[in-house]
Amino acid sequence: MVPTPPGGSIDATARILANKLQVVWGQSVVVDNRPGASMRIGAEAVAKASPDGYTLLVAHDGALSMNAVVYKNLPYQPQRDFEPLPLIATAPEVFLTNVKTGAGNVQDFIAAAKRNPGKLTNASGGTNSLLYLELLKSIAGVDILSVPYNGGAPAINAVIAGDVDMMIADLGTANPALQSPSVRAIAVTSAGRSGFLTNLPTMQEAGVPGYEGRAWIGVFAPAGTPREVLVRLEADIAGVMRESDFIARLAALRMVPGNGKSSETRDIVAADIEKWGKVVRERHIEIDQN
Repeated sequence: MVPTPPGGSIDATARILANKLQVVWGQSVVVDNRPGASMRIGAEAVAKASPDGYTLLVAHDGALSMNAVVYKNLPYQPQRDFEPLPLIATAPEVFLTNVKTGAGNVQDFIAAAKRNPGKLTNASGGTNSLLYLELLKSIAGVDILSVPYNGGAPAINAVIAGDVDMMIADLGTANPALQSPSVRAIAVTSAGRSGFLTNLPTMQEAGVPGYEGRAWIGVFAPAGTPREVLVRLEADIAGVMRESDFIARLAALRMVPGNGKSSETRDIVAADIEKWGKVVRERHIEIDQN
């Protein structure tokens, strides 16, 4: 189960994994896209699915860590309702602007936003991109209008088309925009520069102190899945992740694989819930609950 529409990093990663697991298991592995409500629909469906190992969630930090701190009535609890399986991939976020803005760097864009409060627009594909925008608004002291889209892929397409001015998206989701002459990448959000985009400064290098983060995509089973099933799933997924072709296909999306251990996913969910919860509280970030 993928809680986003086709396209985008989560869907692409899930399909790469599903194709590999079909070979391992000798049976079909179906990718079921259940987008909507900032990924809550798909995640809830898996949380309530039979815990038999046949229904799994492939999702990222927006669904598992960020939703947990911005939605008061979330219909699932990430650390209670899911069993973590391996962390499939990680990638920094990248700050994208449509070239029509004329912004050549982050400070150019911030200056334009300050000259035109509430006029520049951001494409939001879910909680992840929205929360990264809210963090920028808070640190830089700017007012940027967020335009919601039903997933990362439609949001990226809106930036390419020039319907919106900017988006902060993970490198996998951003891949089509990075190849478009209509879009300019101006910074990455990681602590250090990305090995895939070495020419881009980090947000902190670009003059936005304290702005740091990276996206991740993991696999989750419903809580209550038998231990022996979880052990088998972890081993099979980890085996796929070691294949050179799998690593190469992630690299084509500008992502790198995790270590293949479920404990890595468990730790990163907990750390990100703490991190983003602190950001939301300290910076008084409020997101529409609809």
